[in-house]
Amino acid sequence: MHGWHGIILPPTTSSIRSTMSQATHVAHAVLGTAGHIDHGKSSLVKALTGTDPDRFKEEQDRGMTIDIGFAEYKTPEGVDVGLIDVPGHERFIRNMVAGASGMDMVMLVIAADDSVMPQTREHLEIMTLLGLQRGCVVVTKIDMVDPEMVELVEEEVQEFVAGTFLEGAPVLRCSSITGEGLPEVRSVIHEMVLQIPPRDWDGVFRMPIQRAFTIKGHGTVVTGVPLSGRIVVGEHLELLPQGLECRVRGLHVHHKVAEEGGAGLRTAVNISDISWRDVHRGDVVAAPRYFSSTRLVEARFTLLPSWKGPLRDNMPVRFHVGCTEALGRLVLLDAKRLEPGADALVQIRLDEPVVVAPGDHYLLRQASPERTLGGGLVLGETRYRFKRFRDWITENMKGKEEHLGDREAYLEYVIRSEGLHPVSRDRLPLLVKDTPARVGDGLQALLSVGRVVELKGSKSVIHADMVARGSDEAQKALLALHEADHYPFGFKVQAVASQMKHPPGVVGAFLAAARTSKCVEEQRAMFRLKAFKGGLSKEDRRLLGVIEEAFESGGFATPSLKVLSGELEKPLKRVENIMTLLQGWNRVVEIDQGVWLHRETIREARDKVVTWCHEHGALLSSEAKDLFGATRKYVIPLLEYFDTAGLTKRSDSSRSLQDGYAGVWAAEEEDSRLEEPDVPVS
Repeated sequence: MHGWHGIILPPTTSSIRSTMSQATHVAHAVLGTAGHIDHGKSSLVKALTGTDPDRFKEEQDRGMTIDIGFAEYKTPEGVDVGLIDVPGHERFIRNMVAGASGMDMVMLVIAADDSVMPQTREHLEIMTLLGLQRGCVVVTKIDMVDPEMVELVEEEVQEFVAGTFLEGAPVLRCSSITGEGLPEVRSVIHEMVLQIPPRDWDGVFRMPIQRAFTIKGHGTVVTGVPLSGRIVVGEHLELLPQGLECRVRGLHVHHKVAEEGGAGLRTAVNISDISWRDVHRGDVVAAPRYFSSTRLVEARFTLLPSWKGPLRDNMPVRFHVGCTEALGRLVLLDAKRLEPGADALVQIRLDEPVVVAPGDHYLLRQASPERTLGGGLVLGETRYRFKRFRDWITENMKGKEEHLGDREAYLEYVIRSEGLHPVSRDRLPLLVKDTPARVGDGLQALLSVGRVVELKGSKSVIHADMVARGSDEAQKALLALHEADHYPFGFKVQAVASQMKHPPGVVGAFLAAARTSKCVEEQRAMFRLKAFKGGLSKEDRRLLGVIEEAFESGGFATPSLKVLSGELEKPLKRVENIMTLLQGWNRVVEIDQGVWLHRETIREARDKVVTWCHEHGALLSSEAKDLFGATRKYVIPLLEYFDTAGLTKRSDSSRSLQDGYAGVWAAEEEDSRLEEPDVPVS
């Protein structure tokens, strides 16, 4: 759709929603008015419906609409049309924007004796920003001017609406006093009603509240136009941002008792358990646990072409969405400043919580003095304050924007936006505002093609791109650990997780990806970075050979580390470091505290156990001493080591081979054949 002066505007929320779910037939419609103060909006509504939309005595006394007014009208086809009359004075723009929430179409009202005025321009800008695509222009008060003036006003109107959604729309003339032209206005309304697309009744229910009041004997009633989903008497709802639960006691749809309501219908909901004094305009009633309040909104923002001069970053603004207004600041994420008519990706940081959903149209006004800046589409809500000019942030936001109408693709970018933080399956419906069943289907499709990865042992998922990025971060963490201590073969997941300040579960997935890409090797749950360039000193290299030879030749008479330290005349800590390195390379094994054996000694003992058990069925502990030619100091810990390793199983004082021992020990043998890492001499 083309906006004013050729600016390209995003699709409307209604068109997005209609592509995202199945819809129902239109039996009701909502028509709104817009225009400058005292141009005859309320009089036109009264002339069309017979109902005065000005509810308050002050409005009737002053002849000026202050708050939203309502009236009903039925087309010849039987469609109930709810008319919303909005105030025209600039001081009541907030009420005007609240009234525009949920409109299907609009009548831009322009008085023949006044023509286009400042609020006419601002109202048209607001309607365009809020995504309206259907409407007409009604030139009123034609009884107060001559026909030539009416024609001049109509020509000016045609020029005024050029480049907007009202370009080419009917321009009608009428008098609310004489009734002239009213049949033609009604006829155009009927035609517009027939063009309204089907609405989303399969989505999640959400309704911004326009009014709240109490009725004696019934309790609290809230009214508005639901933006999505359906509602049934007896269901439970959640009042946001308060987070209070309530039950639907009764419904009125377009002033008629109903058992159900839904998107696009002018609806009054009688709710239980909440006082009307605790409800305010701008609050939201919604299906429980699908929506949450947020102070951080990510969005695409377009600055009005009529704005004078560039827009700076971190500007104080008034944020309007649905019926809500909140103060905050506008942060430009991909632009240093914004020229009139240009757009940017932004984060809106609010002073108070609001409820939004992807695809919502919003409006921004200058905080003071109040003037409309522009608006755009909500792309999502965030938990973190974004840093400016970060490519991966803007990539995710562009992906969300591009796929607002594609449930599966949008879900992928929501998961990707979580970065290195896994997101639980249970939280995804809250993030995308969709049902668990539909989210589950989309998630399964993403898992099947490898775009999303599920973490083992949890119900959390992470995007494949973030696993690759996390793999890089895990390698950096490993490098830092190696540089701090180059003696260990590698480090356990917990050590890497502590270095990265991330949960071990997701770090395990990062390390597994690094191992698959052959950047990291694993041995006995220890991870080593292959690219590590640190090395041993020449003396450490010499000591390594000497110490390994001492254990390999020692068989079952190996020295303690303390004795070895004395024989080599080296500090005990240095000897322990060398042993840590040999253990990491699987050259030696500590079978008991302070008791070490070389891997070849263990292998020879294993072969003897297997041969004995095949010949005799079981091996007694007393027999093992003679079989190994070793003392009890080595025999008992070694037999227990074989039990733990899956070679043998104990019954009283004897051992026999475990079922499947060959496969278990083959994996152990594979570990023992790992080559010594290429550790250069420094």
